[in-house]
Amino acid sequence: MADAVRHYNQGDRAAARSACEQILASGSKDNDARLLLAILLIEDGDAARGLSLLELIVASAPNNARARHALGKALARLGRSGEAVAHLEQVIAQQPLNIDAYLDLGGIHLRCQQAPAAERVLRQALAAAPQHPAVLSNLGGLLAAHGDAAEAIALLRRVVAASPPSPAAHYNLAIALKNSGDPEGAIEQYRTAVALKPDYVDGWHNLGNALLDLGRVEQAAAAYESATQARRRPGTGQPGDGFAKMNPGKLRHDIEQLRYLIEHGRLGADARTLVADYEAALALLPANASGPAANLLPADLRQRLAPAYNRLLYRPPAGSEADGAVNPTLDAAAIEADYRRHEPGITFIDGFLTPAALASLRRFCLEATVWFESRYANGYLGAFLDDGFCCPLLLQIAEELRQALPGIFGPHTLRKLWAFKYDSRLTGIPMHADFAAVNVNFWVTPDAANLDPEGGGLIVWDKEAPLDWDFAKYNNDQAALRRFLMESQARPVPVPHRQNRVVIFNSDLIHETAPLKFRDGYENRRVNITMLYGKRAA
Repeated sequence: MADAVRHYNQGDRAAARSACEQILASGSKDNDARLLLAILLIEDGDAARGLSLLELIVASAPNNARARHALGKALARLGRSGEAVAHLEQVIAQQPLNIDAYLDLGGIHLRCQQAPAAERVLRQALAAAPQHPAVLSNLGGLLAAHGDAAEAIALLRRVVAASPPSPAAHYNLAIALKNSGDPEGAIEQYRTAVALKPDYVDGWHNLGNALLDLGRVEQAAAAYESATQARRRPGTGQPGDGFAKMNPGKLRHDIEQLRYLIEHGRLGADARTLVADYEAALALLPANASGPAANLLPADLRQRLAPAYNRLLYRPPAGSEADGAVNPTLDAAAIEADYRRHEPGITFIDGFLTPAALASLRRFCLEATVWFESRYANGYLGAFLDDGFCCPLLLQIAEELRQALPGIFGPHTLRKLWAFKYDSRLTGIPMHADFAAVNVNFWVTPDAANLDPEGGGLIVWDKEAPLDWDFAKYNNDQAALRRFLMESQARPVPVPHRQNRVVIFNSDLIHETAPLKFRDGYENRRVNITMLYGKRAA
């Protein structure tokens, strides 16, 4: 067993696993070998066998707290939270000073959105270990997000004053400061967190959010880019990492995009092996698979996919345009007058971008492997400013548009930026409003791809969603939206799809994607880009 432990401590997982297998193959019932092998199996994606080993240990040695603790963590990882909680509570009963068990149990409660239960567990841990930095940090972080910001700040100040410095404590302190109304203090703490831990994805991401809240768009984009580089770089991640939302529609898109990149010389011929692996995965998934269906893939296939799936494999340069990106001949006075004339605010413009900017952005949308989000019921894909859909050109467009039309945008700065991509078989986004002041939508796919010249774009209704509706209601409650439109005698304003057409409207207006009828083929996929400015109440 000593050899297995030595190999594991040296980072040689294969040798450690082999040593454990040899011990157990000899007929030994060594629970230490079972435990180490179980941990390795679970980390390598073979959860079923790893779990069975842990259950065998606990059944044969109920007082083996190490095995029970590992079993609880494994069950939590598999989403079996109730069983995990029961085992971790038993570990704590056996070992009242096992702080890691308190922390793991509190984490499960938080993931299950049970903040009071998590707080109770962490306060028990604090009573057992009043100076434990992780306990102080986790309890402070929980209170920062769900409780008393003042107590959170006091707890976290104790941690950040101690040594060694804790990135997580600075991160949690930033959340507490932000929630207490100190955004500059929050930004300082986020910067400290990422300086201590340069690959701190959540730290970079929240730093970007805090900067964006203050209108510092370029600084926010730089922070988001650091988060993306840490999270999406190829060759990282364990099997199963990033597969949570795998589905056939996402795989079909990625296969088409990889082939396109190979054909255009952006990726080498070795990428054909990756295409073959994606095709093998697609063949194994049911037609309606989504989410956990990725668990249907064999472990060796997941192992091969992990370094590339949902990674930043390629992104073309899309720098700012020296002569401007937004068409300089746009008649700002006429556009603003048209916006005001169509109360409560809507207009659309053709020839939005310069030819050079349009061509560069079109290439970016075709080639950048940033279409990471596939959670949508209708099957389309999303790419977001805070997760790879970012380049100097997009930021230039966002700022030039704002500057060109001050009568519409006023003081409102960019708050959100995303794109959605559809294939020929998909329907669009149902009725909703967006949490912003001004909404900008434009299209980059050529007109020839659209089989219905009078459709394929956007339908905007001339009534605002009531301000007292919450996000869930004005974004998801289709029955309430349709009832409201009927009762208020709202009229639809259809805007057909045109390449390089932009629609600008009051973001409170209810809108939906028009029926889609596009040609088959990767280059014919409909791509719309959305920019949101300002806050809804403004």
